[in-house]
Amino acid sequence: MKYQGEIKLNVDKAMIWSILSNPESVSSCFPGVKSFSKEGDTYKVTGTAGIGFIKGEYKATVTFSEVKPFESMVINAKGSGLNSNVDITAKVIVDDGKLAYDADVKVAGVLASVGARLMDPAVNKIISDLFECIKAKVEKK
Repeated sequence: MKYQGEIKLNVDKAMIWSILSNPESVSSCFPGVKSFSKEGDTYKVTGTAGIGFIKGEYKATVTFSEVKPFESMVINAKGSGLNSNVDITAKVIVDDGKLAYDADVKVAGVLASVGARLMDPAVNKIISDLFECIKAKVEKK
C-alpha cells in the first residue's frame, strides 16, 4: 500500500530538521509507543496498536538511511506483532514550511486479512496523528 502526503508548517527547514533528525523526539509522536531505545545504528520500538478489532503489542526495528541533512531521509521500519509482520519504507522530504512523505507499507498475516477497507483509514489516521504531533513540536520550538 502506498501513502503520500505533506503537512504545512510555519517554520523554515532548519527548524523542521532539528526535530525530525532527533529520533528520540519524534518517537513520542508514534501512537502507543511504550519504549524506544538505540542499539548501534538501529532503534528498537515496542508499543501497542490496533486496526479494527485487532489490537495488541508490537515490536519494531527502525533505521535511517540516505540521510541528506536539511533535505531528506529514508526511514525503514520492520515490525511484528498482532500475528502479523509490517515492513515500511518512507522517504521524508523537508522544505521551508513543508514536510512531505512517500511511504510504502507491506503487511502480512492477520492484519493483511482485514483488507484495505479497514487498513487504509487506520493507517491514514496513524500518519495524520504522527505528523500533527511533529507539527506541534516543530512550531512550539
